[in-house]
Order: sequence, then C-alpha cells, then structure tokens
Amino acid sequence: MNILRVLHVGTTDPPATLTNDSGQAAAEYDMSVVTAATAAEGLRAYDTKQADCLVVEPPLETDIVDFLGDIRERDPELPVLLFASPADTDMVSTVLAAGADYVPKTDSDSQDELLAARIATLGGDDSEQHSSDPWRQSTAAISRLYSITTQSELSFTEKLDRVLTVGTAELGYPFAYATRIEDDSVEILAVAGNHEDISVGKTTPLSDNYCQLTMAEQNPVAIGTAGADEALSKLPAYAELGLECYIGAPITVDDEVYGSLCFAGTEPRDPELIEAQKLTVKTLAQWVGYELERSQREEELERQVERLEEFSHIVSHDLRNPLNVAQGRLEIAQNNCDSRHLATVIDALDRMEDIIEDTLTLAHQGQSVDEIEAVEIDSLIEDCWEFVESPDAELRVVDRFTAHGDPNRLSHIFENLLRNSIEHSSGHVTIRVGLKNVMYTSTRAPDSGTFGFYVEDDGPGIPEGRRESVFDAGETTRKDGTGFGLSIVKQTAEAHGWEVELTEGFDGGARFEFTNVR
Repeated sequence: MNILRVLHVGTTDPPATLTNDSGQAAAEYDMSVVTAATAAEGLRAYDTKQADCLVVEPPLETDIVDFLGDIRERDPELPVLLFASPADTDMVSTVLAAGADYVPKTDSDSQDELLAARIATLGGDDSEQHSSDPWRQSTAAISRLYSITTQSELSFTEKLDRVLTVGTAELGYPFAYATRIEDDSVEILAVAGNHEDISVGKTTPLSDNYCQLTMAEQNPVAIGTAGADEALSKLPAYAELGLECYIGAPITVDDEVYGSLCFAGTEPRDPELIEAQKLTVKTLAQWVGYELERSQREEELERQVERLEEFSHIVSHDLRNPLNVAQGRLEIAQNNCDSRHLATVIDALDRMEDIIEDTLTLAHQGQSVDEIEAVEIDSLIEDCWEFVESPDAELRVVDRFTAHGDPNRLSHIFENLLRNSIEHSSGHVTIRVGLKNVMYTSTRAPDSGTFGFYVEDDGPGIPEGRRESVFDAGETTRKDGTGFGLSIVKQTAEAHGWEVELTEGFDGGARFEFTNVR
C-alpha cells in the first residue's frame, strides 16, 4: 500500500481522517500524518519530514497567506488544502487566491470522506487513475465552484447565476435551478440551462416537484432514472418536464429550510456518479444558505443606514436650529435681567447640546469603517489625554502597539473611557492601557494576526450585574451624564470588527478588554 505523508497545521484536533480513521475514498493509501499547532511548528515539521500534502485548518496564530508563502519557498509544487468553514468567505477567498485547494468544513458526517478523497487526489501519485473516479471528480468540482462564490465584487444573484452555470458544466447536467419553498409552493429564483418550463419566477405546487423528496428527507436526494419508479414517473416533473435524473439539496437560512438547490437532466444518470455528486450539491446548497443570510443582513444594514441618515438629519437640523434660537435669546435675556433661574436654563440648554452631539456621534459610530490605517495607539491615547486630563488622574501606557482603524473614530473610544474613569472616581485614579496576554520578551507588540488590549482603572469598578447594561444608550448613574459614552465605545469597536467586554480590573476597578484587534 502507498504511503501518503500528510502535514496538518491547525490549533484544533485533526479530523478523524487524519488520525488513521480515513474513509473508503482514500483506502488505497496508508496515511502518515504529522500535526502542528502553529505555523512555526508546521515549518519545522516540514523541514524535518517533507510531506506529500499540507492541510491547513484555521484558526492559526499568524497570517495563513504568509505561512503559505514560507511553504512555497520550500516547495512551490506542494499541494495545499484549506479545511475551513464556508461561512468565512473572505478568508477562504484570500487563501484560494494564494493557490490553495479547498474542502468546506461542515457538521455533516460525510466531511471526513470528502477530506480524505481530496487529500488522496492532491497528494497521490496516480492522478490518471483518479481522473475517472466519480467521487474525486465531485470533490474537485467543489473547489472549482467555490472559487466563484468567493468573488467579493459580485452580488449574491450574480454569484448564484455563475455557480449554477458552471455547476451544470462541472457536474454534467443540462439544467440547474435554485428555489424558494413556502406554503407548499415552489418558486424558482435562478436558472441555468434552457428549459421552456423552468424559468425564474415560475411557481408550482410542491407536490409536482422532486423537491418534495428533498424537503421530506431534509438531506440531498438523488434520482438516477425517474421513469423506472412508478411513483416518480407520475409526477409532473417527469411526466410534463421530462426530468429523468435529479439531485437536490436543501438550502437552509437561519436554521430553517428556505428552499432547494437542484440539478437535473432528461437522460438517465449512472447511480455511482449521481451518489458521488450528492455531496457536491449539498456543499453548494450550504454555501447558498450562508450567502443568503449574508445578503439579507447586508440589506437590513443598508436599511438601517438609511434610517440613521434620516435620523441624523432630524437631530442635526430640526433640533439644533431651535436650540440655537433658544441659546441666542437666552444671551439677550442675560443682558436685560438678572435672575438665578437663567443659570438653570443655561445648564439645561448645554445638556441638550451635549445630548445632540453624543446622539450624532453614536449614530455615526455604528457605521462600518471604510478607510483604515495603522494607528499608534499610545500616541493616540496621549492626544486624547490632553482633552480629559485631570489633576486627580494618572495615565500609564504599559505597552506601545499599533492597531488598524480610523484614528478619528478610535479617539472616541479612548476619550470616553478616560473620561468615564475620571468622572466615576471620587478620589485619585490611575488608568492603565496595555496588551492582553503578553509574553514578556524584548518586543511586547503582537507580530501578526489579531490581538487584544485593555483599558483599566483602580476606581470603584462596575458591579457585575450592570456590566452588560452599561453599554446601552442612555444608561448612566450621573445626573449630568448623557449615558451615551460607553455605547459609543461599543459601537465604534464593533464597527472596526473588534469585540469589547467589561470585567474587573487588577485593583478592583473597571477593565475594558478589546479583542479581535488587527
């Protein structure tokens, strides 16, 4: 039996396929597997014992493309297989562009078989024998089709049309279509191939279609010869449309079956081939579900931005204009009369102005960040400190590091956090800023990938029961506070793709931890 040397690099335990529990698809090989948890360990392992195939399973502590570049310097021809979730389309797209092959990581029982088959195809030395193997044809088609789905410049509709078109050629079917199934009706959303009775927008009863089998099984369904089955031959899908062969898989959106992805033809299909292609269609249907969810989220985000812009216009014009009038009249009133009530009016109008400013800031911080640059956080914090500095407060920048973002918007994070620490401390307060989980070496900043940092103080802290609600807009314990400061912090961080969590500091004060920072 041939020995297939496989190097697996990833922080998670390798799948069963790579622990000598491989499926039948790679049974002609005895796999010799070496595992490495980090890119550096992977390079050392390869230098020690060269591999026939490299399997990369995110996440890694470093940039995957940089790691692949180091591997390519050692062996430009080494087959590289990315084993990752289809949901992470940006990462998959980037790694595919770097020359890797791909197997989607799903929760299905068949993913190990697919991975084993793809490893054998890439790393094996009898590619001519494998070229006619239906299983390997099917797994190879997944990578080729997925390269279309990661083209970020295309809309969801354009991607779906291309996948259906290329899919018909790759899998050998004259027709392909995606459906929306609702209230026992099937609506066709996209079509590839020319069939006069299969067109976009057409709606038919579910009971007329092979899709009913897909819905009933909640799994891929393959029909090689519909005419040979008495029940199937009576369905309009066969009797009227003439569809002799069919593969369909459910499309799931938000854990609910949305519709189906179907490939069909008018000629019988080889049973072995059509069985092998079920996994390909299932994988593509999963991708359609991921992309549909993403498309729906983007559409909802666009609607929110439109509402936000309308709201901002109302706040900045319809509220600010009468406020300006009131402030102007108040100034005249101060010159004409002396009343202790005017001071209260001044405070009220100033508070209204603060609320308007904070509301506009909050509205804009939630929007995504379009332009980013490398920002030296220690310098940014020192600039922010000049605006909030207090004789009863001390700032200590423990670590100097760089993050990528919009410097103007990032300043809102630190100004609000510094001000929050000062305003909620009755006495002297020390504020510290540093990196999370730092190895104490000659360099403190992270080399690559994502990292985390903290901003903490030694003030009174925030009770555990309020650590979630303090990020809500309007949440404050101070009479003169607007309650928008920490909400601005959270929305600005999330707009940069960061995550923020409030915990207890080293000295019992408030500690804000930011992760997924680049």
